[in-house]
Formats: sequence, structure tokens, C-alpha cells
Amino acid sequence: MAGLKLLTKFDPQICLKTAWRTAQDFGYSLTPIGDCAKSFTATKGSALLGVLAGPFAPQCIFEISVGAYSDANEVALTRNTPWLMSGAAGVRKVNQRAEELMHAIACAIEKEGGTILERKEF
Repeated sequence: MAGLKLLTKFDPQICLKTAWRTAQDFGYSLTPIGDCAKSFTATKGSALLGVLAGPFAPQCIFEISVGAYSDANEVALTRNTPWLMSGAAGVRKVNQRAEELMHAIACAIEKEGGTILERKEF
């Protein structure tokens, strides 16, 4: 699965909680996170609606995780690619929503006092 990642020196747990609140503000359904959590899933739309509406309403399933490394910490968003149900137009819409959410997460981390060192696609 493809995705996006942010590199920062900011605390990974604060990054995860900030990402969770940001996804909640964007209207995603979220899995709960605890004090030791390293990831959560953000979902928008439904598989049934995705089948009926095709590229107009693809289901977005994003796995958002944090990792701590010696040189930087990362916030990663792995996105689904709904080719079978919605084709290229649906995949573009999912990619666009992932970009919007990751941009909002980066802004929220900076608002909390963190600095984004780098942004990458994988």
C-alpha cells in the first residue's frame, strides 16, 4: 500500500494524538487509541456506497502510525487503493483525501509546537 510520511523531532505520542484529533475533526470514524498506541485506523465512507456510487464516493481507509528513530520521528499515513470498486477516478479521490488529511496533520503538529523536517511519499 502506498502512503505519505512526515518526519519531525516532535514527540511521537503527541503526534499520534494530534493526528487522531485532526482526523476526528475531518469526520473520519476512528479506532480508539490508548497511552501506548502506535497507530489507529481512520475510515470515511462505506464499502456498499463505494460499490453503488463508484468513483463518486470511494471508501477511504487510512492507517496512521508513528515511529521513533534516532534521527527523526515519523508520522505515516497508509492509504487504500479501491481500483476494483471505483477505478482510477476513485483512487484519485482517495489520494486527494489522504493529501488533505496529511496536510492538516502537519499543520496541527506545527500548531502544537513541532516542526516538520520533511514530507515523503512511499
